[in-house]
Amino acid sequence: MNTVVVGYGMAGRELHCPLIRRQSGLKLRGVVARKPEVRARAEAEQGVATYASLDDSLADPAVELVVLATPHDVHADQAARALEAGRHCVVDKVMALTSADADRMIEARDRSGRMLSVFHNRRWDWDFATIRKLFADGTIGRPLLIESAVCRFKAPQGWRGELGASGTILHDWGAHMVDHALQLGLGPCRRVTAWLFESPWEGVDIGGHGRMILEFDGTVFQAETSRICRIDRPRWWVVGSRGGYVKHGVDPQEDALRGGDIDAADEAESQQGMLSTAVDADPASKDPETFRRRVPSVRSHWDGYYANVAAHLATGEPLAVTAEQARDVVRILEAALRSSRENRTIEGPWG
Repeated sequence: MNTVVVGYGMAGRELHCPLIRRQSGLKLRGVVARKPEVRARAEAEQGVATYASLDDSLADPAVELVVLATPHDVHADQAARALEAGRHCVVDKVMALTSADADRMIEARDRSGRMLSVFHNRRWDWDFATIRKLFADGTIGRPLLIESAVCRFKAPQGWRGELGASGTILHDWGAHMVDHALQLGLGPCRRVTAWLFESPWEGVDIGGHGRMILEFDGTVFQAETSRICRIDRPRWWVVGSRGGYVKHGVDPQEDALRGGDIDAADEAESQQGMLSTAVDADPASKDPETFRRRVPSVRSHWDGYYANVAAHLATGEPLAVTAEQARDVVRILEAALRSSRENRTIEGPWG
C-alpha cells in the first residue's frame, strides 16, 4: 500500500515514517513538505520521493494511503481532499478541533468509500495495556477513581504552542487520555468539568496546565497535562473496590523509536507499577493486611496501530481506531474547553 506522509516535523519524521517502514503491508512512497530544505532532508533521510504540496501527492496515481502529520487546524480540509481524491487517510491525533470538522471528515469518508482512521497510538502503551488487563482480570475490583497525568516543565515548540493551529494544551496528551478513558469500558461519559491555566511563555496561548474531570457511571476519571509543572506526578493512580495501582514514568517506546530502535524499549524495575491488594480474600474483613508488589508492564507494541491499518485495507480486518471513536474524543475536548471558559460542568453523554 503506497503511503505518503504529509508533514515532516517531529511526528512525521520520528514517528510515522519509521512505523510505516516496519509494516510489510505498507510502503513509504513519499513525504510532503512545503519548504525545499525540508524536502531535501526527507529525501536524504528516507530515500523517497518528495512533494511540495498535498495536491502534488494526490496527483501521483500510485499513492493509495495519505497520512496527515500536520497542525490540528488543517486536518479536516486535508482529510476531506485526500478522501475525495479516492485515497485512504490516517490523521494524527487530535482528529480535529471541532466536532463539526470531525463530522465533515466522516461525511467525506462515507461519500468516498475509503478508510479514515486516527493515530491514537497510545492505546498500545505498556502502562495502558497493563491497566486494561488489571481491569479485565478483576484484580483491583470495580474502578472507582482513575488519575492519568503527564506533567513536565517544557515550552511547546512551533505551532504546538499556538491556539489557532493546535487547540489547547488538552488537545495534545489530553486527547490520548480521553481516548484511554473511553476505551476502558466504563460506559458513557456523563459530565465533563475542566480547568485551563495560563502559560508563562510569550506567544504560547494554548495554556500551560490543563485538568479535566470525566464522570462515568460509578467512576471518575481525571486527566491532567502540564507544561509548567516542576513537580513529578504518577503517570497513573487507580483506586478500585479491591485494590489500587500506581505507575510513574511514561511509556518507553517513543524514546526508543526516536532513538532508532523501538524494539530496544525497556522498563527498569523502579519504573514498574505498584499493585496493592488485600491479603485477606474475605471481602467482609474490616482490616485486611495490604500486599504490595511490583507488576511488570504488559508489553504491547506501537506496531499494533499500522499493522491493523494494513490488515484492514488488505483483508478487511476490523479497524482498531475508528473515526467515530476519535470524534467522541473531539466532542469531549470541545465540552472541556466550554467548561473552562464558562466555569461550569457540561452535561453529556458522550461515547
